[in-house]
Amino acid sequence: MSNNSSDIRDFSLENINEIGKLFNSSPVEEDGSFSLRITGEKINRLISLNIFPDNNNFLISVYSENSHLQLQSCKGFIISNLLEEVIFFSECSDCVSGLIISKKGDCSLYSSIDKSLFRKNFMELNSEKLLSAVALSVIESGLSKDN
Repeated sequence: MSNNSSDIRDFSLENINEIGKLFNSSPVEEDGSFSLRITGEKINRLISLNIFPDNNNFLISVYSENSHLQLQSCKGFIISNLLEEVIFFSECSDCVSGLIISKKGDCSLYSSIDKSLFRKNFMELNSEKLLSAVALSVIESGLSKDN
């Protein structure tokens, strides 16, 4: 797999180390799981990112000072060096979910987004659907082509 920032990545040790580079954090491996401590320097936030093997996929767990977010059945991720964020995603037959973690310390979860949203004219979407469609549109190339 190439290292373009828009490439869908798997959970190889090399790719997990790339997440660590983005966040200036060294991944700690324990029993096949990985943990990273991410510090949002500008706003003094601490985030704990945990990546757990889960059957043929991964479970992504994020703890911050005021939330716990979890993405199950994660199949891959994209590292955006330009936006300084990682986008983890999972999908089922007709929907996709994404968990976005920013180097600044922000986390966003978009859950059960209908895949057909990516084929719509974004100009016709209301603001809330537009937000999720734009945020997750970069993973579209990695989605199953069933729908």
